[in-house]
Amino acid sequence: MSTEPPGDGRQQDRADHSEEDARELVERLRSAPAEEIVTDLFSTLLSAAQVKLGRRDARLFIDLCALMSEHAGRYLSDELIKQVETALGQLRLSQVRAEHEVGQKGQSEPNDLSRMPTPPTTGARPDASFDNPSPSASSKLWVPGHGRPGGDG
Repeated sequence: MSTEPPGDGRQQDRADHSEEDARELVERLRSAPAEEIVTDLFSTLLSAAQVKLGRRDARLFIDLCALMSEHAGRYLSDELIKQVETALGQLRLSQVRAEHEVGQKGQSEPNDLSRMPTPPTTGARPDASFDNPSPSASSKLWVPGHGRPGGDG
């Protein structure tokens, strides 16, 4: 009769499997091209933003993705950056619409950020339209660095 408590063998198998999975992940990450890993990060941030449209945390994910694109863009393919910029543009417009709908309902969701994220201003491109908005730019369009739609942030 075994002196081991029932289930101990399964726990050890899981631990061995977890260690093997971790080693495989490290190997995969170590050998993967940077663009592949960055693409995965973009995908995660863009997907999270899309799922959370209308919430403050969607803005955080959009801003993080934009900042990552700005910083890493010089190391990535033009095609990838173009895809990310297109997705960001669509998400920003969708976020404005979704925030408007949420504002009309007057309800906040649980686990949203307690305050509106403030986009980082460091490293901004001097030619970016949101750094030097034209007088004809819509005040209803949310862009990083310019608070909430309508100018109240």
